Formats: sequence, structure tokens, C-alpha cells
Amino acid sequence: MPTAILGVRRLYDALGVGTSSIGETLHKVTLESGQSVSVYLGSKPTLGIVSLESSQYGIPGRNSIILKTNIEYESPSFLEITIGKPREITPQQVDLLREKDKVTQEALLKEANFHMESAVHLLDTISGVLGLQVHRQLVLKPLIENCFIAGEFESASSFVGPAVEMLESIESNANTGPHLQHLLERMTSTPADSLRKGGAILHWLLRAWRERDAVSKFMYLFVPLEAILQSSTELAVESKADLESLEAIVRSSNVHNKDSLLGFLERAKTKFGPTLNARFEGFASRTAMPGWELDVKAFKKFNRMRNLLLHAGDKNVRSHIDFEENTRSLENLVERYVSMALLGTPDVYQSRWRPRRETSA
Repeated sequence: MPTAILGVRRLYDALGVGTSSIGETLHKVTLESGQSVSVYLGSKPTLGIVSLESSQYGIPGRNSIILKTNIEYESPSFLEITIGKPREITPQQVDLLREKDKVTQEALLKEANFHMESAVHLLDTISGVLGLQVHRQLVLKPLIENCFIAGEFESASSFVGPAVEMLESIESNANTGPHLQHLLERMTSTPADSLRKGGAILHWLLRAWRERDAVSKFMYLFVPLEAILQSSTELAVESKADLESLEAIVRSSNVHNKDSLLGFLERAKTKFGPTLNARFEGFASRTAMPGWELDVKAFKKFNRMRNLLLHAGDKNVRSHIDFEENTRSLENLVERYVSMALLGTPDVYQSRWRPRRETSA
């Protein structure tokens, strides 16, 4: 029975990489899972040259590019990585695919897309290994990542573009000028070191604001928040009681290495500072802004999500959690507490995305 290859490919502009001396390079292997891996380096990728163009933001009153393919992208060399798996198809399907039947193509591309998530980590693995062992310039500029079907017919692909954030229409008013002047005048009396430290914190908030991927943005938002929640050498309350109990047991024992054990417990006191959750709860309670108890509960959830991402991986967690909604809520929390730490007020810009606050009784 005939087969088709259902797969996913990632195409890079191999920046600054010349292949004129050796020509094209194409290598194929089959993994234990049965998936076929193909790596091509040259000027004519096997599945063609396509790049996607899209506006980063949708701005009211302006034309935006939502998804535009560019088949005339030029570069001396490309790196193309494909992950595919054979799938039996009927002779009738082969005939339909040769005729470029849209229904048949879309059904198989939908199936390829279903398996795409399990293949993406392989694309990351191969890209990372090539970047480390050959050169990072190979994988600096991804052009497209798409599903495809290939076989004894002309290959077909499906494309998904990057997210476009739809912005609000904002109108300045009579208060805008005085407000800007007030903010600038406050800086004239701020010590230079405070401005420097504030800039280091706000750098990461600016970076998070620009990030379009919800998971990456979620991770970036923790950086400015952790920066204002200074680490402490103070012993956590729960650890203090445990270590004191252990110290009492050692002192009353007759073990031969008592002094060594007591020294170890003393050193251990520096390793059990307040957790990130405890530091945020302490800061939130001191600010006492309306609804801070709810912020503490929310932060514990966000921190648990981050730990899942770090230990279970992006692809495994993303399918079970709505990161767009949670990232928006974390952004709101981070903005208010960073503003409180640096400017002394939780009042920040108004937005339709800012969730309605509920205060505790």
C-alpha cells in the first residue's frame, strides 16, 4: 500500500554560512520511534523557500499584516530540519493528492498538525545540537515552522503565523502633559544609584511587554518581581524551629563528631531563607494594597505553574494550562507591585485587559 510522509519542518536562514565550496548537504536518519529526520543545508530547501510576515500589533485605524507568505525570500543558504512519519494511504488518496484535492490535503495536514506538538521538542533538540556543535548562526533566524505531507505527489503545507496583539485606541487629554512633567520632575531628586537599579528591574518588564509568546512572557514577568523581592539571609520561620530541634538533639547526644554536626547545622541556617512565596507574601502584606490576600493566593499558583514549566517542560504544560489568561493576570500583578516598589503607588495605566479587583472583607 502506498505511503505518505506526515511531518513538520523548521526553516532557518543560515546567516553568514557559505556552502559554495561543498554544495548542498542532506542527511537522513530514522529514530527508534520510527520518525524520520532530515537535515538540509544549502540554497534550495527540499520543501521550498517560504517566510512569514506579520505585524506584531494590530493598531486601531492602521492597516496590519495578519499573515503574509513571502516565497521570494533570498539568502545564500538555508538550514531545513524535517521530522516525519510514514502513514499508509489508499491508491485513491494518492490520485486525489496528485490532483491537489483540497479536502484530502486538509484532512492529512490536520492529522500532521495533531502530531506536531510531539515533534517540536525534536526540532528544538536538533536545532540546539547543531547550534552548539556546528555554529549558532545556523539557528539564529527561524523563517517558518509548518506541517507538511509528502510522497509520490507534490508536497503540501499548512502555515500558522505568529500571534498579533490587538491594541487599544488611546487618546491623550489635558492631564497628559502635567502628568508627564510630574514624573520627570520626580526623577531629578532620585539618587543615581536608585535610577540605575530601577532601570535594571524595568528592563525585564519592558522585555516582557514586547514578548508575544504567552509562555515566554510568563517566565520573563518573574524576573522584575523577583528583583524587588530581595533574597534574605534571614532564617525562614518553619526552618528555624526544625534546625533548633536538631541542634538540641545533637547537643544532648554522645556522638563522637558532635562539633562537626553542630558546625554543619550552623552553616545550614544560611541555606534555609524564606521561600519566594513567603517573600512575596511578606511584601504584599506590608504594602497592604486592596486585595493583597488574593494576590498572595494568585502568586502561589503562578509560581507553581513556573516550577511545572521548569521541570516538566513547555510542551507538556502548555496543553493543560491557559497561559494567555494566566499571563495577563500575572502581568497585572507584577505591574502593580513593581510600581509600588519603585514609585510608591500601585496605581498603573488603565486597560481593558486589567481584571476587576475584588477586595477582602
